[in-house]
Parts: sequence; structure tokens; C-alpha cells
Amino acid sequence: MTDNEQELPGSPEESKEAKFKRLAEHRVNNALAKIALIGNLSSTSSYEYNVDQVEKILGGLRAAVEEVEKKFQKGLNKKGFNDEGRFHL
Repeated sequence: MTDNEQELPGSPEESKEAKFKRLAEHRVNNALAKIALIGNLSSTSSYEYNVDQVEKILGGLRAAVEEVEKKFQKGLNKKGFNDEGRFHL
């Protein structure tokens, strides 16, 4: 199966949860693979870098993860969950 096949629309009968799981697994696995490639840049036998460059890379990654967390929390809050993930009315 190619990378794009996972992004193609599912069957008309596919539930929202099944679609979420299919796309989330594909997208998270792609993101983790790309992050591993960024980690490969740490090889001092192949690359030279300084503390500022490393801090910019890590800061950018952290900011992206924080943004994703905010989006998911916003979605949970719309569904009736508070910041701790507990249901409230």
C-alpha cells in the first residue's frame, strides 16, 4: 500500500471513528518517520551544528505539538470534556 492510498476516501459506509483511526495512524506514522529523519541530523560525523540551531529545531517541533494538543483539547471541550478529559454538563 502506498502513502497516498491511506489518504484516499474510505467507503461510504466508513464511520467517522473508523476514518479518524485510519487517517490518524497513517499521518502519525508519517510524522514519526519524518521526526526520525530530523534525529538523524544529530550525527556529528556527518553534520556540524550549534546550540542555537538545535534549539530552533526543537522549539519548532514543540510548538507544532502544542498546537496539535490545543486543537484536540478544543475538540474535546466541544464534546463536553473539560481540561482534565472528564465529562461535565
